[in-house]
Amino acid sequence: MTRKIVQGVTSSLSVLFLRDQVKYLEQNGYEVKIVCNNDFDKTYKDIELDHIPFEREINITKDISALYKLFLYLRGESPDIINFSTAKAGLLGMIAGFLNGTGTRIYIIRGLRLETVKGAKSKVLHLTERIACLLSTHVIVISESLEQEVVKRGLVKPDKVMRIGTGSSNGIDLEKFDPEKIPMEQVKALKEELGIGPDDFVMGYIGRITRDKGCNELVEAFEALSEDRPDVKLLLVGDFEDSDAIEQENIDKIHENENIILCGYTLDIQKYYLLMDLFVFPTYREGFGNVSIEAQAMGVPVVTFNVTGARDTLLDGQTGMITKSKDAEGLTQAISHLMESPEVLDNMAGDSRKFVADHFDRRFMQEELLKFYDSLDVSQVPAEEAEHL
Repeated sequence: MTRKIVQGVTSSLSVLFLRDQVKYLEQNGYEVKIVCNNDFDKTYKDIELDHIPFEREINITKDISALYKLFLYLRGESPDIINFSTAKAGLLGMIAGFLNGTGTRIYIIRGLRLETVKGAKSKVLHLTERIACLLSTHVIVISESLEQEVVKRGLVKPDKVMRIGTGSSNGIDLEKFDPEKIPMEQVKALKEELGIGPDDFVMGYIGRITRDKGCNELVEAFEALSEDRPDVKLLLVGDFEDSDAIEQENIDKIHENENIILCGYTLDIQKYYLLMDLFVFPTYREGFGNVSIEAQAMGVPVVTFNVTGARDTLLDGQTGMITKSKDAEGLTQAISHLMESPEVLDNMAGDSRKFVADHFDRRFMQEELLKFYDSLDVSQVPAEEAEHL
């Protein structure tokens, strides 16, 4: 008998992490439905989405409306398993699933936003995470340090939380992220288009250009490095966000400095990694940090902050470096060390892809996820659930 899974995320942009996973599960006998908002619906041509108007920020009226619509949706679908992640969809999904009596309710924590907020908002986020964990039957985290953090904060009991394989959102497609499969003519043409010279040292970043992603420190580190190294360039692939904007001074520098190359968001990111000598990932918090393993799979070493999720993505001193969080000076020193140590950087580049292949191969992660789903008894609500409520 085919088992039905409903997977939910707040934003349709997050479906990017689910597409291959959904196809794999369907090939192995599962019926999978995906619910999300429709912010980026046009991005996907090969997967059907059902829309619930989730709001990322707290909005009581809209959240209650979304909860009611989700409750009716789950009642109509009658899934055997629900699997919800990201904060808003996770909370509403666990509430709706609990009220509907769905026997297996999986909450995936992909990061803790409450790590970087303070005051009343932090308390609200802590409460919502706690409720989602309580109403779930299983809690999955995507990195070891995230597991430690959610237990330390009292969000979930240690015996209820788990990881699939070695962690990550969905592993990495090593065939897609393979430097050998990118024609060098394309890379050369892109370099010329962006004004990158053959002797330039390119430090790169891919992602949202926000405060939370450490982009203030990134610009500050670049400026400090530029004083002694006019050959250094900063490549930014991503878009600004008003809701978590970096300092206006740094926005101006990004637009005005001819050695800072700003490219907008793109799905075709593999060739951009090959423009980089070093990937800089100064995030304040992560669930895991997929761009870090993407860079390493493409043979690019990584420098990141010592924060939840990010520290799990590399081998410090072997495939990159880990530095103190929110420390622009420390970030500058780490990048400078690698710039001035080409042999060390080359060795890191050589080890990076093997590290990712050994730990985060998507095929292995999908096999482990399938084993987990196959092991679930969906015929009834687990007896131990009452102990967690």
